[in-house]
Amino acid sequence: MEKNDVVRQKLKSLRKGSKITQEQMAKYLKVDQSMVAKLENGTRKLSVELIEKLCNLYGCSEEYLFGQEEGFVPLDFAFRANNIEVEDLESIAMMNKIAANIRFMSRIVEENEDEKRD
Repeated sequence: MEKNDVVRQKLKSLRKGSKITQEQMAKYLKVDQSMVAKLENGTRKLSVELIEKLCNLYGCSEEYLFGQEEGFVPLDFAFRANNIEVEDLESIAMMNKIAANIRFMSRIVEENEDEKRD
């Protein structure tokens, strides 16, 4: 499978799995809905800015998004409202970024402790 196919499939799967519409995603990314559709059908490529925003929102790595890594475990969020606003998605992205940083720091601490034991 080509890299572009992997990316477009993951984008669509992540969005649908999060129960986010293309319109809501477009507002979060500050693009129009047709751009989200083009990203998901593979006719447009992701910019660095969009990659960062998407990875933060979904709590995944760039490597996962591009099919170079498996084992993604998303953070679960429960929405009480039917209408998810851009501010909600931005808050989720911030929480996921914090969680990713904590995981990264925890790995560093574990590696340092392992080195001390050796």
